[in-house]
Amino acid sequence: MRRFGSSIFLPLSFLCIAHTSHLSAQDLPAASPDADAAAGQEGEQQLGRGGDPTQPDFDAGLGGNFAGMPEMPSSIRVDNDGTLEFDLEKGTYLFLGKVIVQGDNGLVLKAGKVLVDAKAETAILTGNVSVLQKAGKNPDGTPAPGMHLFSDRVTLDAKKKVVTLLGNVSIYQGPTLHRGDRAVYNYGTRQLGTEGLASRLGPILLESDSFKLEDHNGRKAYVGQNAGITTHDVENPNFWLRSDTTTIYPGNKVIFKNLRLYAGDTSIFWLPYLSQPLDADLGYHFLPGAKTSWGLYLLNTYGIMLGGDVDEVTGERENAWLLSQWHFDIRTRRGIGTGLDLYDYRLKENENLGWLKLYYLNDWDPSLERSSEDRGFVNEDRWKLELKHRLTLREQGDSRTFLDFDVTALSDRYFLEDYEPGTYKINPNPDNDIGIFHRNPKALAGLYARLRLNDFYTTDTRLPEIFLDQVKGPLWDSPVLHEGQTSFGIYREYLADYYENELQAEADALLPGDPRLAEINSVLDDRGFSRFHTYHEFSLPLNHGGAVAIVPRAGFGHTRYWGLENDTDSFSSTHFSVGLDLSMKFSKVYPDIQNADLGIDGLLHIFQPYINFSQLSTNGMDSSFYGIDQLTPSTRPRPLEVGRFTAIDDLSDWSIMRLGMRNRLMTKRNGDTHEWLTMNTYIDVFFNDPELGRDFSNLYNEITWQPLPWMSLDLETQFPIAGGGSGFREVSSWINFMPNERMELSLGYRQLNNHPILNDSDRVDIKGYLRLSEAWGLGFYQRWEFDDGTLEVQQISVHHDFDSWTGSLGLLMRDNRDASDEYGLVLNFTLKEFPRMNLPLSVDNE
Repeated sequence: MRRFGSSIFLPLSFLCIAHTSHLSAQDLPAASPDADAAAGQEGEQQLGRGGDPTQPDFDAGLGGNFAGMPEMPSSIRVDNDGTLEFDLEKGTYLFLGKVIVQGDNGLVLKAGKVLVDAKAETAILTGNVSVLQKAGKNPDGTPAPGMHLFSDRVTLDAKKKVVTLLGNVSIYQGPTLHRGDRAVYNYGTRQLGTEGLASRLGPILLESDSFKLEDHNGRKAYVGQNAGITTHDVENPNFWLRSDTTTIYPGNKVIFKNLRLYAGDTSIFWLPYLSQPLDADLGYHFLPGAKTSWGLYLLNTYGIMLGGDVDEVTGERENAWLLSQWHFDIRTRRGIGTGLDLYDYRLKENENLGWLKLYYLNDWDPSLERSSEDRGFVNEDRWKLELKHRLTLREQGDSRTFLDFDVTALSDRYFLEDYEPGTYKINPNPDNDIGIFHRNPKALAGLYARLRLNDFYTTDTRLPEIFLDQVKGPLWDSPVLHEGQTSFGIYREYLADYYENELQAEADALLPGDPRLAEINSVLDDRGFSRFHTYHEFSLPLNHGGAVAIVPRAGFGHTRYWGLENDTDSFSSTHFSVGLDLSMKFSKVYPDIQNADLGIDGLLHIFQPYINFSQLSTNGMDSSFYGIDQLTPSTRPRPLEVGRFTAIDDLSDWSIMRLGMRNRLMTKRNGDTHEWLTMNTYIDVFFNDPELGRDFSNLYNEITWQPLPWMSLDLETQFPIAGGGSGFREVSSWINFMPNERMELSLGYRQLNNHPILNDSDRVDIKGYLRLSEAWGLGFYQRWEFDDGTLEVQQISVHHDFDSWTGSLGLLMRDNRDASDEYGLVLNFTLKEFPRMNLPLSVDNE
């Protein structure tokens, strides 16, 4: 064995360089007896040693076969910063130190120790071994992704073009991670043998006898034979999904043939075939629980995609666009319900459109109620049809013409309350509109009809209404801005049938001359008319030097009514308005204000006082006129711009000046500007109040405070400060607070006192979560109404982390006041790291 310094030239396909220049095999003399002395002399000069008759002959000792290995470059560069040892008899070379083997085929090997066998044309690498295969092309010309391989030991066989990895093997191939004790990579064909490897695709861990990447009509598919998958990334996972063949389409689905579900080593479930989409909306889901008004229940849903073309290889649908969810629900107190939901995935970005929902239930006990209201007779056939869809008819640039459907037909007025309480809380009386619309950057125009499909609701119809809304913009090329609204329609309002019958029965029981009789008849009178309405406003923004902004406004409009159904004569109303918006802006920077605890890194204070004045003059309505687009009870101030005032039938004279000021505090946060605090304070001064005859409104405050990522506050208040104000007080607030990493609290408070129409309220909402340990958590929610001392809702839930699963169990209690209390059981299980293949066991507890 001979030992030398840190560099040597090898007249092979390997060339080692540390401190000498690059030299290829072609530059060296051919091996021959006559060249031995010359070679020895050359080696002596390069190594700095004296003449030695025993000095090895590089050419004779190494030969030239290794330099000719197939498809390897004519010169492979080997760099090392340590020493070289070689054995002439064995024909081996040992590189020590930081060794890098590079080739122009894109293969780079790194190790701390490399043993080259020149006769066998092999190399053994040990010590922090890594192999990098750069991206290139497969033999058939298709793109080949790059790959990074790591192991304790690597054997390179130049003849077979094979790299064998042994011990703690990790292979990164695009989004895929392979792990195991042994792997074989053929760098000639760029094929990776994955027998015995466990592979990770995102959250999925896969182990199989063989595992390969295939191309199915342009889509990548990972196919494993005798494979198992899990998301429990530990040495001994507590569950496995095993099958004879497992095919994974990343981001799409997993197909199992002869599927077995294992809990540990025990098989507990079998299916001959399962195609499980990697989408929470697809596949089978079930939702168990218990509820006072439902009894024990099990809600079952199975989602599949429809539409598109069938793949001849997999039998699956390509480019499917229609999600279908099939429902089969069992409720021990209500019976069996079935339904179908169809979702158009082409409209997935619009959360308000794109579905058809059908549901039917033969209710075993439709008289069960959640409130104190006496239902009377309710038909046992309970059903719903809901269509919210948009069809684009024409689209060109920023212009678009589309057909909209917003239809909800119900069997009775209690359906949503009984079976969709979340929807009922938000929209208890859904509209039914069908229309065609055209939108462009300057306007929205439409022709639509509002239908009366649910005669048990008080509602209005529009058969039809045509409108044109013009966006505020320059009038021709002038600085004057214009916006306008124009509409024409045939309108009618209907009382709910049950309410109309109740009023009629009450009227029939009254004696002639009873004052209540006149009141009832006025409510029962038909309400309907045809109406044309138009309003246009012009404004001229003025900004003198940027300090003061002045915007004078003037507008006019006309409304005509005819065909009134209560025999009122036709009439018209003309509207004239003037207004002025005046604002100023002041700002100051406080760079020295620093407080890490409150998230302050310097402050910029922006102060903006403003005045908005609006005056409207219009014809007074006859006292016998009953409008349809009217004001609804609210605690919030009305808009001052006539064009924003949608209660067209309640337009009347007003003269109002709004005095206010906005304060904004900005700070630096993560290289950007963060709005730390905003506050808008204002009051309305009435020269002519159209609603309550006030001189002043309440003083309004709207505050948003977001000092830290884990703390925020929203606060709205109003209270009288002059002339009695609006006569009532309101506080509405919500704060989110996370005092430490184990606890999160949310507190809401709303007080309404002495409102002329709305009921008083003094309500507190408390929601929290406490992480007791790494495995256990406790959540709670309560809603108190202190005005009558009622704990309306309380929910307590316990959460547990089962390593690869999470589960929660909760109890819901609701006080329905005069009706019986309601109880519910909330159960939830979720497979961690794999939310698209989960069992979402939860219930809408509202």
